[in-house]
Amino acid sequence: MPSSAPTLRITFFGRYANGPTDIVRCILLGLMELGHTVQEIDVGKPPGRFLHNPHRRAGGNGPVFIRSSVVEPMVDSFRPDVIILCAGGFAFDKGVEAFARKAPVVGITLSDPDVFPTVSRYAHKFTVHTTNSLTAFERYKALGHTNTYLMPFAVDSRFFVPRPVSPEFEADVAVIGHGRPDRLKVVERLRKRFKIRVYGQRWPKWADGPVRGEDWFRAAYSTRFLINFPRTVAGYTNVKVGVFEATATGRLLFTEYFDEMRRYFEYDKEIVGYRDVNELEEKIRYYLDHPGEAERIARAGQLRCATEHTWARRLSGLLDTVVGLGSARPSAVSQTKAQR
Repeated sequence: MPSSAPTLRITFFGRYANGPTDIVRCILLGLMELGHTVQEIDVGKPPGRFLHNPHRRAGGNGPVFIRSSVVEPMVDSFRPDVIILCAGGFAFDKGVEAFARKAPVVGITLSDPDVFPTVSRYAHKFTVHTTNSLTAFERYKALGHTNTYLMPFAVDSRFFVPRPVSPEFEADVAVIGHGRPDRLKVVERLRKRFKIRVYGQRWPKWADGPVRGEDWFRAAYSTRFLINFPRTVAGYTNVKVGVFEATATGRLLFTEYFDEMRRYFEYDKEIVGYRDVNELEEKIRYYLDHPGEAERIARAGQLRCATEHTWARRLSGLLDTVVGLGSARPSAVSQTKAQR
């Protein structure tokens, strides 16, 4: 989706713990799809060069400080129109305000509502701040954070590119995500009845292990159905990125019924809902026996995802907001590029 904002020069700070299919990497690619000129600063390489973490924050909590003395010369040389700090609880040790004098600073939070207790302490300092969670968005508003906007998860264009079925990944149903006790109970039940593959960390030894990059796509495209678990580590029910990743591949997605999901997909027409493991088992069996119905729902979900839930579309809206605030003034370099 083209942005009404001009072509921008964007400095992007991020790190990719989960490799090429990491959410942060997907957001970077979304910016590039929109045609912006992006200065990528991977603060994860080499370890320790860019980051200072005196509070021992992890999992998206913050602040995790970016060393201003290291990155400021890089930013000044690039002359960005917008600076983006993508996830990780990032802030600048010199202060966000110091960099906001150069260009508007956008802070993207991807682990809400779990990280709200720490990130909410400094989110108001960004020019614009985004949260992935409707629950957290309401909580930021209650604190008076008028700069926070809801930006749900999405996918980049790679997820829509079909891959052939790989025998080593082939399954009736797959789970791509980390193991937790509540998830294990469901998976153990389904293992007794279906050909299932389970990818990720913290599962028992019988699981298939993590998949990243092209292996992620091969795994997703080699299964008929995918299951998404909506609860976060802290126990919140949330719309996860896996919902959009699964629907983008055209696999039939099963996830629990909950109200927030209805903002993005229609149950039993674009995705399949369930209330408990008994209903999940019954519906998996039903759609295995009725592949035509499964295909219709999966394709409808894929179309909805392609139309409404891409990172290019999300980021287009975000950058329109930043420019609309009057704080992002495209540099002469950007304006020249846009006129070509």
